[in-house]
Amino acid sequence: MKNAIIGLTALCASSAAIAQDEAQYVSYDGHNWRITAQRAEVEQHLGREALALSGGRIWLDGAEFTDGVIEFDVAYKEQQGFIGPIWRAENDRHFEEIYFRSHLNGKPDAVQYTPVENGNSAWQIFSDGNAIAAIDQKFDTWNHVKVVVKGDKADFYFNSDTPKLHIPDLKTNIGEGAAGLRVSGRGGMTAYFSNIVIRPLQDGENIVGEAKDPVPLPEGLITAWNVSSIFSEDVVANALTLPKSASRDLTWSALGVETNGIANISKITNRFRDGGSTVFIRTNINSDSKQMKELRFGYSDRVRIYLNGKRVYYGDAGWTVRDYRFLGTVGFFDSAGLDLKRGDNELLIAVSETFGGWAWAGAIEDQTGITIERLISASAR
Repeated sequence: MKNAIIGLTALCASSAAIAQDEAQYVSYDGHNWRITAQRAEVEQHLGREALALSGGRIWLDGAEFTDGVIEFDVAYKEQQGFIGPIWRAENDRHFEEIYFRSHLNGKPDAVQYTPVENGNSAWQIFSDGNAIAAIDQKFDTWNHVKVVVKGDKADFYFNSDTPKLHIPDLKTNIGEGAAGLRVSGRGGMTAYFSNIVIRPLQDGENIVGEAKDPVPLPEGLITAWNVSSIFSEDVVANALTLPKSASRDLTWSALGVETNGIANISKITNRFRDGGSTVFIRTNINSDSKQMKELRFGYSDRVRIYLNGKRVYYGDAGWTVRDYRFLGTVGFFDSAGLDLKRGDNELLIAVSETFGGWAWAGAIEDQTGITIERLISASAR
């Protein structure tokens, strides 16, 4: 890892304004941080010279972070905010991230781990005890934060000598990349960083946290799916019956599920591309007779399930769509009856995404008398 030790005792900083057509930088002690934020300046804060960041991210593109430590002090007010470190960034749309929610002090999801794939955060997909945790934050004073990364694991410390969160399986599988910091939130949320250090692991440093027991996976989990290229949700918005031409001109990729049984669709497509927000998920079920089977499933954000061209389910589980506290986290919370005919049955699921994790998961516990298409080439990358 180059630029092994980076102490932010800045003598100068670039303008806070971010131009659309050229990168801007904050320069610290010979190191340049690229700005993709509304504001990044050096200010005096609580007796220190600190980096004030709001409305986005800053990137240390040359850090080449692999296994190592990101450590800093940070101060902020008690208001809605999302603050934290970034590492192994392949680019601005593909990286690992942890952030803490300054408005959820002491709550079970005060801190969140998520991969970012194709620019889409997946926090609704990863929401068990290996991705979220409670922390006690201090406001208008300094908090000490440390992340230790080794291989596909990470430990997160917050004002503590032991990890507050252990991540047993980093999801992007990026081995090396840039490091960064992020701050976002309503009301002009600003966080002040000081004593930032980014370095390789030292002798004797290691991962010490332990994984929490995962949520049990359902019987009959379908572990791989065909995923189409992206298209507009308008195609399926009012379609109770799908014409055979609906999926004719699409291209298809195989996608496996994550360790929690959920397929992260953002791994293979960008929801911002070409104005689309929807893909089809497809598999084939061969039945030896006419029979009913229960499909258990989870999704985000909106789903329309078609069996042999006829819609059998519609749902919207987007963030806050059911009430202001509704998070839209993904699990096997829903089910539908599949009225299978003898022979081949096409299961086609339209999944549309807005925010927080583009996801599909499905299981058929009783597979007596049916054969589900197997995709040998699929894997959760």
